[in-house]
Amino acid sequence: MLAKLLTYSLFGIDARPVEVEVDISPASMPKTILVGLAEAAVKESIHRIERALVNSGYTRPVDRIVINLSPADFPKEAPSFDLPIAIGILAASGQLQSQLFEEFSAVGELALDGTVRPIKGTLSMALQARQDGRRGLLVPVQNATEAAVVEGIDVIPVASLTEAVGFFSGQLEIEACPFNWDQAVHTHGGYPVDYSDVKGQEMAKRAVTVAAAGRHHLLMIGSPGTGKTLLAQRLATILPDLTADESLETTRIYSAVGRLPEGQPLMLQRPFRPPHHTISEAGLVGGGSTPQPGEISLAHNGIRLRSNLKVKSDGRCS
Repeated sequence: MLAKLLTYSLFGIDARPVEVEVDISPASMPKTILVGLAEAAVKESIHRIERALVNSGYTRPVDRIVINLSPADFPKEAPSFDLPIAIGILAASGQLQSQLFEEFSAVGELALDGTVRPIKGTLSMALQARQDGRRGLLVPVQNATEAAVVEGIDVIPVASLTEAVGFFSGQLEIEACPFNWDQAVHTHGGYPVDYSDVKGQEMAKRAVTVAAAGRHHLLMIGSPGTGKTLLAQRLATILPDLTADESLETTRIYSAVGRLPEGQPLMLQRPFRPPHHTISEAGLVGGGSTPQPGEISLAHNGIRLRSNLKVKSDGRCS
């Protein structure tokens, strides 16, 4: 029996749709096969999923199970496929019947007891689900407020595999997670520092003010302890507040690398990134076989401090 379910995989900061196909053949030799350019983290999930099924009270099929992650032209390396694969196995083995597979997608990592654990990049996944015309997306409870930022799609928080199965089967009603923009701004929109903290340094403060007003780059040269970092860190407090689009752009980056502060659904403060002067090129610019954002991307719509500037004897900078 064949079952299909749509899920998503991160590629950089973007989410790509992935169709999970599960086929179970009772007449074949018992074995579980995973194909579709799955990386080690996804291949290892098979044992985790099988124990999660058993420990959640379901029957693990003792048949040949073929799991295909389509398309196979880009690598899948995140554990977010656990939940859709488990649901696909239940559907293909006849333990779950649902008419909602065409309307709802699912993402999430499973623990051995069937608990759904948080993942990275749920904001990008919700945006892609809306673009794909999906009615809703099942996500881990811890990621629900982050994904609920996206309007026009129902974000269904699930804490366990049994809850997800109950929702798809229609036996359990789960309300979509709400999101209040004004409440989020009120709770997370403030800064722990303020520009008024800077005492003295009138010329430097004037230069910072001009740079903020005109969105200019700023070169500060001075001995350690003279207040360069202090001024740069407080520059964000006199910049305009992040717009909704800027906030979403910045949040997608932090969500993709798992650096979104706990309990905070959106980046509502302009980021300040002071990379160490020994940082590598990959750490600064980003990259890798599966693209990952670097410090420049993490400072998007915010401030990035360069501390490795060298001044030559002729006054030029390098």
